[in-house]
Amino acid sequence: MSPREARDLAAGRRARLRRRVRRIRRSVAAGAAALFVTLFLVVYVQLASGHDPALSHSAKASATSATHKSSGTESSTSESSTESSTQSSEAEVESTAVEAEDIESEQTSESSGESASQGSEATSPMTTSQS
Repeated sequence: MSPREARDLAAGRRARLRRRVRRIRRSVAAGAAALFVTLFLVVYVQLASGHDPALSHSAKASATSATHKSSGTESSTSESSTESSTQSSEAEVESTAVEAEDIESEQTSESSGESASQGSEATSPMTTSQS
């Protein structure tokens, strides 16, 4: 093999290597551009259709803070929020129990009035349980 043939062979290998590198770089750039455009379109379509995750999260947080403000307790730590939600749950249970007692007393008074007018019918008070 002559030195000229060796140089031509080496030049051919370098040219193939350059073409290969150029092809790899182009495919990586095209893939990155396609991925970017795809993700951009997904986000754009989601926002255009009105499904903004950032707005829905802040709306939930606003609703939660409004609930805490209306119950008279506003908390800034997770322990305080747990305590306030426990307190509000206890208040709801107590108000439900009071309502149940009112209903029970109304039913008892109605049924005692009926039993007095009907004679010997026995009345049993209605009991409710809360969990």
